[in-house]
Amino acid sequence: MKKSERQMMIKQMVLNEEIGTQDELLNKLKNKGIDATQATISRDIKELNLVKTPSVNGGTKYTIYQNNQLTIEDKLSSTLREVVDNITQVQFMNVVKTIPGNAHVIGALMDDIPFTEVVGTVAGNDTIMIISKNEYEATKMYNYLTDRMHKALQ
Repeated sequence: MKKSERQMMIKQMVLNEEIGTQDELLNKLKNKGIDATQATISRDIKELNLVKTPSVNGGTKYTIYQNNQLTIEDKLSSTLREVVDNITQVQFMNVVKTIPGNAHVIGALMDDIPFTEVVGTVAGNDTIMIISKNEYEATKMYNYLTDRMHKALQ
């Protein structure tokens, strides 16, 4: 199956079903005869701009992020407002807590923006560490992120 066909199938599944995890998505694809790896699905999720949002049953589900006409910085701002619970600066790092399944989205957006204050990012399921060279640059990044989190799009 071609990548475009697989991604179209994923879009349809996300629009028509509540899919909360990559494993769940992999299993649903396998049930439809589509064999894919976790790494492939992870790339598809990023390329399709899928984010986790609250579901009606109290968990989370994948949703297609609709603001594709926005700049990367605007996408970051919008995503920060939608999925971040809190941001804490710890010396030369910022620790960002998200709703489950969204840290990688923030990490990918951060990696796409050439911040001079960021040496690297490490994202898990609901936590991302943003590493800076020193405490001063971490403070600048903390201020940028918290400002973006609370600022409405123009």
